[in-house]
Amino acid sequence: MTPSPRETAIWILLNRAHRQTHRDMEAKLRAAGLPPLRWYDVLWGIEMAGAEGVRAYELTRNLLFEQSNLSRILAQMVKQGLVRETVFEQDRRGKLLHLTEAGAALRLQMWQIYGAAIKQAMEPLDSAEDLEVFLERLQKTGGGPFP
Repeated sequence: MTPSPRETAIWILLNRAHRQTHRDMEAKLRAAGLPPLRWYDVLWGIEMAGAEGVRAYELTRNLLFEQSNLSRILAQMVKQGLVRETVFEQDRRGKLLHLTEAGAALRLQMWQIYGAAIKQAMEPLDSAEDLEVFLERLQKTGGGPFP
């Protein structure tokens, strides 16, 4: 079974749009002297875990972007005081990750640029109905419900 020409075109356009939007967002963050987008993703994932924290392997399930060097990123974030680690009491071997005030502040600073870039990227879908239909269809492709 092969995709139709229209399905293939949509697939190509989705991937091109993602790549270009991602590049634009990275450039805007870089111009503002902020870390790369994957750092935002990690900070957001830790923040979403709440006060109880999150183990690194659990964090990877909720990240938007592939994080092949997550342990290195986390080590840098800990060193810079953006994330703190505590011992996982249930087995005393693992560590829980927690966002510090500095980490939360950096995530908010990055969100000012990232959020505006998302808004700009979504402008071609110019109505709430368009966005709702698009969201419903994306969820059916395997993205699951939005958290």
